[in-house]
Amino acid sequence: MTIVETDRFILRPFEEQDIDFLDELHGDDLVMRYILGRVRTHEENMTYLKRLQETREQHGVGQRIVILKEENKPVGRCGISFFYGIREQGMPSYYIDPKAIPEGVEATPIHELGYTFLRKGWGKGYATEAAAAMKEHGLKIQKFPELHSVMAQANVASVSVAEKIGAKCQEKCLCLGELGWDYISRA
Repeated sequence: MTIVETDRFILRPFEEQDIDFLDELHGDDLVMRYILGRVRTHEENMTYLKRLQETREQHGVGQRIVILKEENKPVGRCGISFFYGIREQGMPSYYIDPKAIPEGVEATPIHELGYTFLRKGWGKGYATEAAAAMKEHGLKIQKFPELHSVMAQANVASVSVAEKIGAKCQEKCLCLGELGWDYISRA
């Protein structure tokens, strides 16, 4: 997996020494309210980091740590991951873990462009800059035909980022069991 750079950031694959940052990022209840609805434990972050490394090795995708060049400090994560979609309640429903899908239901994997930043970085355009770079990388370099950004409807900040990078709202969906939006970027 290559490193992606923007004017302010280096986006590189996560490494084992990044666990302290994941504990900080995923330990903030406001940061996690639309992701899990709760903070992640250290053990959950270790499992998450291992899954990131496996997905990177097997499929060449995954969340990247976003490092602010000026301070050489991590401020968030952004990247392309797999979500798994099924139809539920008359609309698409997306899951991060395919094991969470009801038995006997076939899921369709999608490439999902996601972003999560420390609260101190909110409102500074970090997510927009990083997401725009990963969108370009995913569509032009990795040649994915489309990238989804799936988010809770109540997450107006993420909706704003998706719209700023030119993603179009395709339809309502369920995102981890909550009402959400499915925004799509195409080449």
